[in-house]
Amino acid sequence: MTDSNPKIFVAGHRGMVGSAIVRRLKALGHTNIVTRTRRELDLLN
Repeated sequence: MTDSNPKIFVAGHRGMVGSAIVRRLKALGHTNIVTRTRRELDLLN
């Protein structure tokens, strides 16, 4: 069984490419898009 509304994480959503990806996903009807700022999610730790 596939999830009809999968969770999609977009790293770098504030940059040029990341923001374009988020816009495209929204245009395609995706609503469960997860974004986090660098402060909220430290990938180096």
